[in-house]
Amino acid sequence: MRTKDEGKESQILEAALRLITQTGLAGLKMADLAREAGVATGTVYIYFIDKTALISRLYIYLIRTAWRDLTSGVAASDPVRIQVQKIAHNYLTENIERPEIGAFFEQYYRSPFYTKADNILTEENTALQPIYDVIARGQAETVIKDVAPDLLVTLVCGMLNEAAKLSLYTGEAFTKADWEATFSVLWDGIKR
Repeated sequence: MRTKDEGKESQILEAALRLITQTGLAGLKMADLAREAGVATGTVYIYFIDKTALISRLYIYLIRTAWRDLTSGVAASDPVRIQVQKIAHNYLTENIERPEIGAFFEQYYRSPFYTKADNILTEENTALQPIYDVIARGQAETVIKDVAPDLLVTLVCGMLNEAAKLSLYTGEAFTKADWEATFSVLWDGIKR
């Protein structure tokens, strides 16, 4: 049996993301994926037993990729408002620079492929932990509203997702003034 190469797996996953952006989850075919990735169809099956396994792995891969830089530039000593601002800006930037990731997430969450398997929940929790940590700190310092953290995360991420879509759909760059207005509204929504 051939050993798996992380680089080749990433190559296949990135090709899958490109194809899903074009055809949707339902339109993804393993033979087309192999062609897009520049590998043999059999190679795809070495890494992924079937389409369901591929899509689940792509979801985990994208969670790790999309959230990897979430806390870039955030210092533990930063005030809560600044931490929220930096995390939110990183999240928005990722959504603008890689819209295909957000499009995948939207499709995935509404598809029969979506699952709450233990490994998926662990990945989601690990990826979102920096946000929950800031919320917990903000609530302890009575800076952030004392409501369910999941509701606050939904509010923040939902607003930023829509702001990124607006920028992408209109084709207009997201300016510094746009960011300042967006963060002001976002902060007003979560602060005490």
